[in-house]
Amino acid sequence: MANQQSTVTSDKAPLSFAQKFAFGMGDFWTSIGNIALATYLTMFYTDVVHIPAAQVATLLLVVRLVVAFWDLSVGILVDKTSTRWGKARPWMLVGGVAYGITFFFLFVNPFSNHLLSIIFAWVTYTLVNIAYSTVNVSYASLTSLMTSDVNEKTQLNIFRMTIANVGALIIYVCAMPFINYLFGSTAMGWSVFFGAIAVLIPCGYWYTFSNTREVNGSQHKSSGTTQSVGAHFDALTKNKYWWITLGLNFALWMYNGIANGMATYIAKYVLGNSNLTTVIGLATVIPLIIGLPFAGSFVKKFGKRNSSLVGLILVAAGSFVVFIDPTNVWIFFASIVIRMIGIIPINAALNAMSADVVDYGEWSTGIRSDGIVFSSSSFSMKIAMGVSAAAIAWILSMSGYDGSALSQSAATVNAIVQSFVWIPVAMVVVMAVLLAVYDLDKKIHTVINELA
Repeated sequence: MANQQSTVTSDKAPLSFAQKFAFGMGDFWTSIGNIALATYLTMFYTDVVHIPAAQVATLLLVVRLVVAFWDLSVGILVDKTSTRWGKARPWMLVGGVAYGITFFFLFVNPFSNHLLSIIFAWVTYTLVNIAYSTVNVSYASLTSLMTSDVNEKTQLNIFRMTIANVGALIIYVCAMPFINYLFGSTAMGWSVFFGAIAVLIPCGYWYTFSNTREVNGSQHKSSGTTQSVGAHFDALTKNKYWWITLGLNFALWMYNGIANGMATYIAKYVLGNSNLTTVIGLATVIPLIIGLPFAGSFVKKFGKRNSSLVGLILVAAGSFVVFIDPTNVWIFFASIVIRMIGIIPINAALNAMSADVVDYGEWSTGIRSDGIVFSSSSFSMKIAMGVSAAAIAWILSMSGYDGSALSQSAATVNAIVQSFVWIPVAMVVVMAVLLAVYDLDKKIHTVINELA
């Protein structure tokens, strides 16, 4: 098979549609996993396994914080790897297989004993996160390994985010109707639906592995294989753009975690219909699917920073629309659509910004750290996902949430609505401040030219 050849190619050659599509398909499965963990797993634990919300919060936070350090280890492994398949692709394939296997057991509750159910949840959630980190860090590293062209990196990220949102759309449309109507909201429905996805995950990553290429590492004077781990981190700590992108990743994923996670509870307890999660999902991802393919020219014209800042203003404005009437379905959907239109530019730009950080780091220090830069971005993402998931569970617990009740108290409903608005707005402010001091857009073309 031609796609089993050595991955040597030119970093100047434009990427074909097939390569971009194959790259984007990797995030199809990553997105499905993200949505499952961020949107549905908390409800599965509280409403199906009946783990108290406070214990769920502890589980989600502790595991994410601990496993986040594995992200950095994967980044180091990527930078130290040299095979005929490249640096990142072998780890992506191994991680993808492990991810599918562990994900199969995530939405399963095989024990009637409460203590055994909690132990099983801890074990499966930990293993899933280890496998997810392995595949996600190595996959993200491909952005800077497939091309050195600034606009091609943005295009890769647009393909990635667009296809990822198609995956999210499928989950939102299918999950709750499948679980509620075919299996009557029983544990079996959760297990069958997400188990079927788990079987497909390794096949998906095999497709990406087989149809992508990494650029020849010889054009990078320091590919990372001869540098110590300490040298990599010492160089990165002096790179202010690395710190900025870490903060942006954390804030964006805190935003996503709270917005997506709370939307599920709003559908069930504020709007009064858990099946509205499907429609909310459509309102969340359709603007991204439509808008992301057009975002490339917008980002190219105005820059990653400026286009992202303009979008964030729209996100903040859309967030406050909910307060007009939180129980009105149409107002709630309008708020989501406005927010999602505003979030398009930074979704299109952020991964490409991390790729620019890799090039800037090599230019300024002579040390190239593809794996560690993307693993640290994944690290901040993982921390944010853990904190946001735990925050949702803590907020529910402190407001008196009862997972076995058909309705919730006024205090709980108010806490859900307020959190859905104010925490994302706070993250928008954080992202705006960080973007205000990000000026790499002005320098990156000079950096690329001098590296060449």
